[in-house]
Amino acid sequence: MTNGPRLRLGRTLAPGVFAVALFAIAALVVLEAPFDGGDVGGFAEGVSITAEIGYALFGFYELSEIGGTEPFLVSVVLVAVALDAALDAALVLAKREEDGEPVTALAAAPDETGSPAAEAPGRAATDGGTATDSSRDTETNADATGGDGA
Repeated sequence: MTNGPRLRLGRTLAPGVFAVALFAIAALVVLEAPFDGGDVGGFAEGVSITAEIGYALFGFYELSEIGGTEPFLVSVVLVAVALDAALDAALVLAKREEDGEPVTALAAAPDETGSPAAEAPGRAATDGGTATDSSRDTETNADATGGDGA
């Protein structure tokens, strides 16, 4: 009796089937696209599509040399929204939690005894350790140095 890999059916199979179907559609589009370099439509010589999109973005239609650049503007806005959603998702996924509590970026590392250094008495420094009295900016010292700690 061998213990080989088993195919898990159910909810775990759906994302894999979706990925294979998406790959098949992309492959079909690439294989059916004509790459013969025939009559390719484009813009006239000397026309900057970037300038045309900019004119459409700010409503300067009288400066536009060609019309119909609004679909490009819609594409730019849709890409901007998609990138913003991806950035938001990355921030959500990058947030760390331990035992249901959020972990800060400057969290204290455990010391030799295994207890977190943040629980040590005294003020916490920005590097996760504790601040010493020599590093504190006293009121008179702050007034003398302009508050910059120098």
